[in-house]
Amino acid sequence: DWKMIKEKLIEAGVPTTAEEAGISPDMVVKALTIAHKVRDRYTILGSSGLTLSAAEKLARVTGVIK
Repeated sequence: DWKMIKEKLIEAGVPTTAEEAGISPDMVVKALTIAHKVRDRYTILGSSGLTLSAAEKLARVTGVIK
């Protein structure tokens, strides 16, 4: 459950938004679209990664970007 994980991160004082981490929203979206290429293993991002629109939606729904 991502909401519980986010709450624990907030409790620990960890940045949970792009703004808090000093990262632009565009950089977050780009990172999500290329993250599947970082390591050669199966992830929830699948083998082809996320589209720009899916990455932006994910970041907005989770509150990482506004």
